[in-house]
Amino acid sequence: MSVNARAVLESGVNQIQKGKYTEAIESLTQAIEIDPDLAQAYYHRCSAYLETSDYQQALADCNLALEQNSSNFEAYLNRGLVYYRLGLLEAAITDFNHLLNLHPQDYRLYYNRALARFDQKKYKQSIADYNNALQLMPQTDTRKLAEVYNNRGVAYLKQESLGSAISDFSHAIALDQNDASFYCNRASVWRKQKQYQNAIADFSKSIEINPKQGAAYLGRGFTLYQVDKQDSGWDDLFQAAAYFYTQGDTNKSHQILYFIEILRDREQLSDALET
Repeated sequence: MSVNARAVLESGVNQIQKGKYTEAIESLTQAIEIDPDLAQAYYHRCSAYLETSDYQQALADCNLALEQNSSNFEAYLNRGLVYYRLGLLEAAITDFNHLLNLHPQDYRLYYNRALARFDQKKYKQSIADYNNALQLMPQTDTRKLAEVYNNRGVAYLKQESLGSAISDFSHAIALDQNDASFYCNRASVWRKQKQYQNAIADFSKSIEINPKQGAAYLGRGFTLYQVDKQDSGWDDLFQAAAYFYTQGDTNKSHQILYFIEILRDREQLSDALET
């Protein structure tokens, strides 16, 4: 490796660490032009492409890195993530399994495989992987711990294991009280358990943290409607529809508005029958 290629490579890595992914791609491309056999540049550029959601370019770079060094851990790890983001779940799991055979103590591999298994609707296996990740990961990384508890809670929720879901969402909140999604998720379980006041409180806390979270307005709106606070419920449902629309989810917005019409028609019918 020439001195120039090494210097440009290090510059690209520093830019990745600073979140300057476009600049990093330019630097790493320059390093590859200087030295096309520079495997490190390919897998670092793969990381940068992954962060910019350019998954096809990321996949190509990971494959090139592995062609030059078939034991490159980071290239395998990144390729598994690329496959996951592309929805190629079996390919992702194959890469994570390969690495787990070599590095069974790396929590990231269990965590990433859990994500893929969740998307396959294999919730029991996903939970098992989250369990392993929680046992192996640093207990000082509270933000990451909170994320894992939250994700496992969602898997429990999919299994209708509501008590376990509540426990995990509560753990996540205890570790990070500033993530609106944790409160919104726990509120959804409270609502399923018909603990409506707890649900309203958590949905409200979620909205306090993130006032533009359509899902929290939607959940609170339905819950308020269930406890006969229709006027407040309508306000929340309309707010939810507006946020989903402005955030690009027009189908969700239209579904909410259609549902509001159905509920109002039912109310009008009920009023007519009572008179």
